[in-house]
Amino acid sequence: MPTIDPSRRALFRGQLRPPRASHRVPWMVDDFMDVCQRCDDCIRACEPGVLRRADGGFPSIDFQRGGCEFCAACVAACEHGALDSSDDRPAWRLTARIGDGCLDARGITCRTCGDACETRAIRFQLAVGGRALPTLDPSLCNGCGSCIALCPVHIIEIEEPA
Repeated sequence: MPTIDPSRRALFRGQLRPPRASHRVPWMVDDFMDVCQRCDDCIRACEPGVLRRADGGFPSIDFQRGGCEFCAACVAACEHGALDSSDDRPAWRLTARIGDGCLDARGITCRTCGDACETRAIRFQLAVGGRALPTLDPSLCNGCGSCIALCPVHIIEIEEPA
C-alpha cells in the first residue's frame, strides 16, 4: 500500500502551509504508515472512544473526544503489528502545552484542566492579585489529553517535546 504524503494532500486542498502534526495512536511502531492496514480494529477496540479514522484512513486520536486511558486495547486488537507495547516503552512522547488566554489569567476561576489531570502535571500557582495560574510540569505529563476536551476556551494543545 503506498504511503500518504500529507504535504501533497495539503497542496491539492489549497493549503500552502504544511499540515499540523497528526497524533496517531499510542505505541505505534516506527514504520507505522507501512504496516498499518487501516482495518479499523484499533478504533473499534478503543474503550474511551478517542480513536477515529483520519486522513488516508489511518487511525488517529481525537483529543476533543477525551483522553487516552492507555488501556492498550488498541494494541491487543492490532493483528498487523502496527502497534506494539511489548518492550515497556511509553505510549508516546507527547506533552500538553497551555497557551495564552486561560480563563484564570483573565480573572475567571476555572480549574477543569487541573481536575482532569490524573498525574497532577497541571497545578495552579497563586499570582499577584489573588489569581491562581496554571503551570504544567512536563516531567509529570504523560500526554493523555484529558485536559483538552474539558478546556472551555480550547487553549491546551498536545505536542512533541523539544
